[in-house]
Amino acid sequence: MGYDLDSTSLQALLRALRPDSSDSAVAYEQLRVALIRFFRWNHCWPAEELADLAIDRLAGKLREDDRVIAHPARFALGIARLVVQEHRLRQDRQSRALSEYASANHDEPEEEKEQRLATLEACLSRLSPSNRYILERYYTGDAGDRIRNRRQLAAELGLDRNALRNRALRLRRQLEDCIERRLGDDHRRDRSAQNNTIK
Repeated sequence: MGYDLDSTSLQALLRALRPDSSDSAVAYEQLRVALIRFFRWNHCWPAEELADLAIDRLAGKLREDDRVIAHPARFALGIARLVVQEHRLRQDRQSRALSEYASANHDEPEEEKEQRLATLEACLSRLSPSNRYILERYYTGDAGDRIRNRRQLAAELGLDRNALRNRALRLRRQLEDCIERRLGDDHRRDRSAQNNTIK
């Protein structure tokens, strides 16, 4: 989920913000601050990354579309509203994925399910927002949704399908290693506490 603007997109954005080229950098920074504030008001985090995503999309639209956008800041706000909706959908998908993970083994005692869910959440929080986003999009949904999600994600990231699959598998292995390590540490601590109690 990189937000690096190419020079053509950046120039198109700066021209749209200040056609006479005076203080275009100031206008850019004001737009970014306004978008960050918007995402914070809507409880969407990380607000800075989402603001960069909205600006990136605005710049791409300005580069691709020849017509003049009279009010680019207002247009950016419309993009930001869509980003908020996407962000909330991702959060819902993540919650469902976490619930499915937590209830994967129905024979498991409730306490162990809760521990496994807490461990998953802790390990997910250690990933960068962009890596969490990749895992959520790559592994969520039924077969048809998953195929569409992966195709769109590959296009977003500028990767071919094999490169995306390799990245998702690497991230999943990292997540599984983290979960196994944490659960293993918890089990070792539990055994140690039991041994100390028995003595």
